[in-house]
Amino acid sequence: MKIAVLYDGGSGDWSEADVAAVMANIREVRRSLRRLGHETSLVPVHLHDVKWLSRVQRADLVFNLCEGINGYARYEDWAVGALELTGVPFTGCRASTVTLCHRKHVANILLDRAGVPVPAFALARRNDIPSLLRFPVIVKPSGEDASVGIDDGAICPTRKAMRERVAMMSEQFEEVMVQEYVAGREFNVGFLGAWALPLSEISFQTLPEGYWPIVSYAAKWREVSAEYQGTVPVCPAQVTPELERRILDVARQAWQLLGGEGYGRVDLRVTEDGSPYVLEVNPNPDLSSDAGFANMARVRGWNYDAVVGKVVEEALARAGQDTTADQLVRQVGA
Repeated sequence: MKIAVLYDGGSGDWSEADVAAVMANIREVRRSLRRLGHETSLVPVHLHDVKWLSRVQRADLVFNLCEGINGYARYEDWAVGALELTGVPFTGCRASTVTLCHRKHVANILLDRAGVPVPAFALARRNDIPSLLRFPVIVKPSGEDASVGIDDGAICPTRKAMRERVAMMSEQFEEVMVQEYVAGREFNVGFLGAWALPLSEISFQTLPEGYWPIVSYAAKWREVSAEYQGTVPVCPAQVTPELERRILDVARQAWQLLGGEGYGRVDLRVTEDGSPYVLEVNPNPDLSSDAGFANMARVRGWNYDAVVGKVVEEALARAGQDTTADQLVRQVGA
């Protein structure tokens, strides 16, 4: 089968390290696809250039690894929407899911109205600060992913700290969300189509004193940082069968409500009394062989080639089906 591997082609101001970070996973997936017997081509996407559309139309399937254009995450929505217009089957979540999840406050409204537990939240602007939330709160961009905009200062224990953080974040991001901080254990649930992967827990036990136990940008991407060293995924998570069932039930509700196709990860916090709260639904998470999604799949018994193969199979299985944003909204209102 002819498979086009789609990715962000970057821009002239990217450093060599930026390019290497993107290309490492692109080449890893390509090698896996070739081992599975597929013919592959690499197709970069650049801003104000739609030549890539004609290239993917010559493929039997698109393996979508495009997480933005020129490094801007918000353009990922447009790339996936354009893929849908081509009619070529593609891997990962549909445009409706990606678009909703890139607007965290909208996703939270839908989840909340459907009865899926989420921490209390509100949009904030420089001169319009939420007044009914309990402290501490976490302030984060509503339209980013991969923990962009989240550092140890994102947790605000007072109204003054929240006001200052909102003002700073509003200068960098169009929409800023304030959400009540949920103390407790943090879990990830991976989904590949309808399959739920083994439960993973983020352990903060080795995080140095003075840091809030959150998955910050440094905890995800800066290997030399104290946050990275002190944020350790444990899979399978050590939980009772009852707690595992509760977490998986809530995660599955969230995943299905916001699309339930492709592959994704649901992040949750669980309070001391065992109540799960959905923090985020993440479409198309990092598919690198050393990332959390692949690690959860390994615990299930799938090696990396098997994961890539099943991502392809899932995309082909749903080709021709139609799940639009309008249908999704109707489901929530039902």
